Amino acid sequence: MSSRSPASRHSLSRRVLGLTLIVMLLTEAMLFVAVITRERRDWLDQRILAAQIAARALPPAPGGFAAVAMDRAVREDLLRLAGVVAVRVQEPGRPMVVLGQTQATALLDLRRETALGGVVGSVEALLRSGDRLLLVMASSPKQPSSVLSVVLHDRALGTYLRVQARGIALSGLAVAAVTGGLVYSLLLLLLVRPMRRITGSIVAFRADPERTPPLDPRQITPLAGDEMALAGQELAAMQRELRAALWRNARLAALGTAVAKVSHDIRGALSPALLAAERLQANADPAVRRAGDLVARTVERATELVRHTLDFAREVPAPPERVRLRLHALVEETADQARAVNPAIVIDNAVPDGLVILADRSGITRVLGNLMRNAAQAGANRLRIAATLGNAVQTIDHVAISIADDGPGLPEAVRHDLFRPFVNGGRPGGTGLGLAITRDLVRAQGGDVTLVQSGPTGTEFRIALPLQADGRLTQGVTREVADAAGPAV
Repeated sequence: MSSRSPASRHSLSRRVLGLTLIVMLLTEAMLFVAVITRERRDWLDQRILAAQIAARALPPAPGGFAAVAMDRAVREDLLRLAGVVAVRVQEPGRPMVVLGQTQATALLDLRRETALGGVVGSVEALLRSGDRLLLVMASSPKQPSSVLSVVLHDRALGTYLRVQARGIALSGLAVAAVTGGLVYSLLLLLLVRPMRRITGSIVAFRADPERTPPLDPRQITPLAGDEMALAGQELAAMQRELRAALWRNARLAALGTAVAKVSHDIRGALSPALLAAERLQANADPAVRRAGDLVARTVERATELVRHTLDFAREVPAPPERVRLRLHALVEETADQARAVNPAIVIDNAVPDGLVILADRSGITRVLGNLMRNAAQAGANRLRIAATLGNAVQTIDHVAISIADDGPGLPEAVRHDLFRPFVNGGRPGGTGLGLAITRDLVRAQGGDVTLVQSGPTGTEFRIALPLQADGRLTQGVTREVADAAGPAV
């Protein structure tokens, strides 16, 4: 499957740019509304303060009202300087002051206006095209107990806000452009480019893993220790491990091919030695017979080494042919292989007599036989094989086969690499392939084999195999249910 770069409109850089623009525009819009609302309130407060100053310029008059019987030109000058049409001042304990009289068509009480109301009023003033007389009521900025009422033209307010809005928008856009550019550049440098380098390394390594060098983590991001740097380090480590694994697999494949080609010649070369060993074994002289036995065992070990190497180096293992097997009977048959190595060994078959598993007969026989022979060859006197059903969530999905012996245990140095090829478990003359082949055979059937424990008191291996081909069998399975499901071999 060919790899291709994402479409330009779906690239990460475009999406980061789009996200940056959206965030900056939203921020600019919120700042614009906040500033224009503040400008509206300041403009109104200035008119209130100017109106109060104009009202205080009136001469005091007895009788409850500040006299309006003043020169008309003076009154108009005061109202013009205040930027209002009429003023009314109510102070506790003092006469009401009225300067100019007119009928307003709208009311705005700043004492009760909320923040949301201020935003709505600012937007309305910006968008309104006509003119109306607006009665504005507010507390006196100098004396909060006093109430000022002014009448003014809201067209003047709209004109002022539109002028301010242009300046606010232009300055805000300039700041947003600079800030957005910096944010986008940082995101491009610290996020998008590292992702491109990681993705490019993955694509190139996938296309040609043997010739593509691993990623250099120092070239991913200028920041050391962040998530991108850590991702690059992990990717580089994985690529190095994969290259090493591919190299090992190539060597093993070449080894398998070579051994397969020469195995026939090796067996042909060993055949005369085996015939000579048989003749020596038939000799009447005991010393000659012992020499014949030694030659025969040597030939058998060489043949076994060739066979194990061929089995392990096979690139595509044959698919297992799973059948229903009675595990107890299978253990009894396989136990003879251990008894052939050590006739004195005691084998305790604790597997339930009616337990049925679904497995490849040849593969599971080789697995059990290999583990039993290893225990007998290690010097174990007693070997116990048991099996239990393993539970998953609301199901019984596998059978766990335990193979425990009372031998001297495995060396500490080889326990961690026990299932790697050519790692000898401490037995003289061993090929180091038996446990590696055992693990491959178990995994080919959907299970796994693990070393549970090993020490001076003995060694225990555990084999986990699925009960069914899909790894599931409903909970509550019994021996009778398993037997009724079909005949077992």
